[in-house]
Amino acid sequence: MLNPVEFQKFTNKDLKIKLPFGFIISGPSSSGKSSFIKLLLKNANEAIFPSPKSILYCYGEFNSLVPDFQRIGVAVYSGVPPEELINKQQKPALIILDDLLYSIDEKYLSELFTKKAHHQNFGIVLVTQNLFEKKIRVARQNSMYLVLTRAPNSALAVRNLGVQLFPKKLDFFLDAYMQATKENYTYLFIDLHPASDSSLRLAKTRSLRKRKRILKRTTSNELLSIAEICLNIAKGRVKLTKRQKYRLLPFVDFVRRTSRVRTERGARKVIQKGTGLPLGLFPALFAPILIELAKNITKN
Repeated sequence: MLNPVEFQKFTNKDLKIKLPFGFIISGPSSSGKSSFIKLLLKNANEAIFPSPKSILYCYGEFNSLVPDFQRIGVAVYSGVPPEELINKQQKPALIILDDLLYSIDEKYLSELFTKKAHHQNFGIVLVTQNLFEKKIRVARQNSMYLVLTRAPNSALAVRNLGVQLFPKKLDFFLDAYMQATKENYTYLFIDLHPASDSSLRLAKTRSLRKRKRILKRTTSNELLSIAEICLNIAKGRVKLTKRQKYRLLPFVDFVRRTSRVRTERGARKVIQKGTGLPLGLFPALFAPILIELAKNITKN
């Protein structure tokens, strides 16, 4: 995990999920898996590099995500996608397998996570309730990204995963998981991509309670200064280098929303909610950076 200061050394590309990849989202029912998928797909262009040209959502049981995805142009398919359907997808592609663990052939699943994803240039995401199901052993070993949602009854499974992935830092891993999943619908994001920096291996959602605590210590002048910073960026009054512009790309919607704020209450609401920021990691990192800038401005 990293702090806001360390965060500044990374480029926009460093923080993105890199295609092609294998990705497993694991957790019990009602733990936030569907919410994570929805967030990932709606922010796919900002969260994934390169941006997927097509997205295919495959499901076992009809659920509320199906019509939601259809409305935003995501292709949906009931059941395990045949190889012909995957071949037809415009590449690079993103393919989601939701609630299909017991329907899919083990060999086919293993091939999707190994040679097919790599050679055909797509990201494959498996949503499951059991990360240690025998059927997904090869898929798990070849996953570059893992998301573990809150699972109070799976402490042993989480520990076993930590032993496999971080044998020399097991206590650090377990502590990161406990911190990340203290509240309902939170998760730990594990980045195992070979090209990713080691400090990005573990990323957590910042709980609403912690974000409120940060904002509670922030003065009215500091909050309004944040809005002013965003307004100056949006209006082009601040000269930014190409690198700065590139790094701000994931936060464009957030900057726009904050630039429209004219009151302390409005600033608190936008920053606390994190609207317009990709995935759960970034509100926790970006807001403290702006707050620090605002403190420097108000001091001067």
